[in-house]
Amino acid sequence: MLWSAWRLIHFSEEVMEIGKFFLKNNRAARVKIARNFLRQIVSILALLLLFPGASCAVTRGEFAARLFAELGYQTARDPSLPPDVQNGHKYAGQIGSAVRYGLLPRENFMPDAVIDRHGAVRMSMFMMGWGFEASLYESLNSLPDMAGSGDSVFFLAAEMNPPAPSALLLDGMIPLSDTGVASLLNWVRNCRKSVSWNRVIPFEGAEFIVYRQGVARPGEPNEPGEGNPVGASGNEPLYVAAIGVHMMKTDMRIAFASSLGMTKAVLSDFSEAYAPIGAINGGFFAEARPLGAMLFEGNPAGKPLEKRSAIGWNNDDGTFAFGSGSAVIGVRTPGGFVAFDRFNVAPQMNEASFYPAGVMGAAAGTALDAIELAVKNGRVLEKREGSWGNHFLPDGGSLIVARGNSRKLLENFKAGDEITVTSNWETGVFGGCGNLIQAGPMLTRGGQLVLDNETFKSDITNKRHPRTIVGTDGDRLIWAVIDGRSSVHSRGATMDETRWVARALGLSTAVNMDGGGSSELIWRGIVTNMPSDGKERPLPYAVLMMAKGAAATRNTFMQTPPTGYADFARPDIGYEGQEAPYMDTYNPYE
Repeated sequence: MLWSAWRLIHFSEEVMEIGKFFLKNNRAARVKIARNFLRQIVSILALLLLFPGASCAVTRGEFAARLFAELGYQTARDPSLPPDVQNGHKYAGQIGSAVRYGLLPRENFMPDAVIDRHGAVRMSMFMMGWGFEASLYESLNSLPDMAGSGDSVFFLAAEMNPPAPSALLLDGMIPLSDTGVASLLNWVRNCRKSVSWNRVIPFEGAEFIVYRQGVARPGEPNEPGEGNPVGASGNEPLYVAAIGVHMMKTDMRIAFASSLGMTKAVLSDFSEAYAPIGAINGGFFAEARPLGAMLFEGNPAGKPLEKRSAIGWNNDDGTFAFGSGSAVIGVRTPGGFVAFDRFNVAPQMNEASFYPAGVMGAAAGTALDAIELAVKNGRVLEKREGSWGNHFLPDGGSLIVARGNSRKLLENFKAGDEITVTSNWETGVFGGCGNLIQAGPMLTRGGQLVLDNETFKSDITNKRHPRTIVGTDGDRLIWAVIDGRSSVHSRGATMDETRWVARALGLSTAVNMDGGGSSELIWRGIVTNMPSDGKERPLPYAVLMMAKGAAATRNTFMQTPPTGYADFARPDIGYEGQEAPYMDTYNPYE
């Protein structure tokens, strides 16, 4: 075989050099040279024993074509050829189809170059739809406390179930032989039946959890399955990334984009600014304001939706709770209770709106018949008439705006008067929470599946989408994302399938959060999933996992942008790689 021939030629040259050195070197040098000589003999014998039937090296194009056939892929109607692959090339159809499906990167392919072990194992994973996982593994290994010697691709291949052939996970520079091809194709064949990978990485009171299963199915419709998608016999592609936090060791903080000087920001912006252990998207939103009930550092920051589930927590004592987020929020006056009809938007006639501290930098102009009360620490700072233009909130304070009947109940307040915002929660324990996010529906409770979809429409619950969930295993809070809308990387999950994923994560109680293109999870600066928009979606706020007692304050100096997600292009989705239309998964008002 070619590699053995090269080694023999190289070996013969070394034999001549050994003779020269033996004549002029001392005993220690001669012993060292003799040992090297023996190593060369053993190396050549090993090659001959491992690959006795090998005839010649295999090219990258040939290996890609054989993988394509082994995986049962169909040629795309519109292949995307790499720059260095011509239409007339023998393997142009398979290579171009793999690129079109997102199985191979859009870069020079070198189809006629000899493929080595490293390249063959890497291409096998990419062609099975595991390119993102290979990139993620490399990014995780770049963290200072995780950096190790060796090949990240080989490490991942060895951890997969089933693992890649161990004989090929050595000396990645050796060209792949015919025997090696057969061994890898047999591995791929077994992976096509069933393949998975999971890993747990601890760090400062939190754990990063990743799970991947299945082989890419480009061109196949994304039809919902039945029951539990984790470990299902269909071996469909599914990717889940999660962070488990121990609340006595970790603080969960909400950060708004207004703290970054923006109305919305991508999750990487939050991570770069605050340097948390982890970051994830939260509940629903419209434009730059949260939809549904929210408590932000003790202040109500969103209008509760009837019968929608929520999670609340306290960083001071590490407690958390799940339940209905229904509530009535407002202020008591001598003439009666004024309920807040809207949050962070101007009120309609007879309504009152609340602009809490820290959510938005300013309130848009209000109707001229409105009254505005600037409040802070339970007292009125200023009373003024409504006017056009932006009204900046007082530093560390909030703003109440009222019209019509609500105005009449509030207009007797003056600067210096006490005024208290009160909340009446259906889930009483939420009244003692400092932070709360309402979303829904509830997925599990007490270890049992909860089948109430809480008025969400069927296109939200019965179709597969990316999902974000939060729950507890009795010890930790676990925040997770399920990637979706890709037949290569991860199909996503229906609401029922999401319930089973929550159970597979060990979540006795769990709630669904906002999903779709918003679903994203960052671990120590690395984007650990593939947002379905093909890029990060701007969010009005993020949930940050911070070291216990760490204040959610911005870093003065911005850090190096995170790596991970951008290292590997997102696979195209839909039939033969056609991009799915933009669709936000959730609209709680429909």
